[in-house]
Amino acid sequence: MENMAKPVVIAVVNHKGGCSKTTTAVNLASSLATGNVEMGIKARRVLLIDLDPKGNVATTFGIDKRTLGPTMNELFKGGIDGTQVSLNQCLLGPGNLTQSMKKSWRKHNPEKKRGPPKEIAINNLWILPADLDLSGVEIDLATRFGREARLKSVLVQAEEHFDVIIIDTPASLGLLTTNALTAAQWVLIPIQAEFYALEGMGQLINMIKEVQKAVNPDLRLFGILLTMVQARSKLCETVTEQARKYFGDQVFTTQIARSISIAESPLEGAPIVIAKKPNKSNPASQNLWDFAKEADLRIQRIQGN
Repeated sequence: MENMAKPVVIAVVNHKGGCSKTTTAVNLASSLATGNVEMGIKARRVLLIDLDPKGNVATTFGIDKRTLGPTMNELFKGGIDGTQVSLNQCLLGPGNLTQSMKKSWRKHNPEKKRGPPKEIAINNLWILPADLDLSGVEIDLATRFGREARLKSVLVQAEEHFDVIIIDTPASLGLLTTNALTAAQWVLIPIQAEFYALEGMGQLINMIKEVQKAVNPDLRLFGILLTMVQARSKLCETVTEQARKYFGDQVFTTQIARSISIAESPLEGAPIVIAKKPNKSNPASQNLWDFAKEADLRIQRIQGN
């Protein structure tokens, strides 16, 4: 891998479940890695890190988690049990991801004899997967010095090889999320457009402030993304108004609509931004690409482009 400037590191965080954190992280990473000439999004080298023990990032790309080698868990525990693994040993690259997506597509579409469409492929994207073993890391590291900075130390191995690093986090404010906030420069918060959406935001914002004060003073808000939005819903309009009242232009203009197509995208063997072209026939893919365009513009400003 060639050397380059330090990457923009974005943690996707919300301790409330069901707000499309993984969907947001996976599709943003895939969009930025693929690029889109028509939308003015240049392809970037992207690392997508899964810090959620459920390991759904790998699943989204059709990867059978039973076949994984070393994962995030081994990196977190490096040296504790006498063994060390490198970041490269744990990464799954574009070739692995493309192969897994095509295999998954064939599995879910056995009646389609022509095989997967050519769009079922990815370049410029690497993932650092997680599995259920990661759920025990908080106990394993409970008394370890520097436990909140384990991920940050791992990313030293990656910082000269990627343009963007995106970290998917679990639905909690525990050690794994703290590691993400310690390693990141920016926080992206997806919020489900529902009545209680903003109720828990105070707790999350307080945690971000604590991390800023204690270990990461450079941590900043990348943006607020409203997800699972229902068209012409008075409730969604109210949530949007409240979010803009508190966060102003840090709220993305694009809102991610509630869509069965997004939920069904694993049947295509790939994230929806890869499986479906962004157009009027595929509004969910268009929606996520529009968000990627906004995010790309913010990244360009951060990098001074």
